Amino acid sequence: MEQEGSGPAAPVRPSKPGNEDAQYLSTRGLLIVFGGLAVALVLGYFLVNKLVNISQEEDCALAHRYNCGAIEVPR
Repeated sequence: MEQEGSGPAAPVRPSKPGNEDAQYLSTRGLLIVFGGLAVALVLGYFLVNKLVNISQEEDCALAHRYNCGAIEVPR
C-alpha cells in the first residue's frame, strides 16, 4: 500500500473558530475612516471653542458688566 505521488503533503493549517468570515478594510476604506475621523476632530474643536466663547459672554452678562461683546481691533 504505497501512496501515489512522491512529494510531501501540503501542511494543513488549523482554522480558528469564527475566523471564516473575517473581512479586512481596503486602503480606500481606511482612508475614508481616517478622513471622517479628522473631519470630526476639526468640527469638534470649533464647537468647543464656540461653546467657550458663549460661556465667557454669559459669565460677563451674569456679573452685570457692560460691553461684554467682543472688541474688534482695527488693523
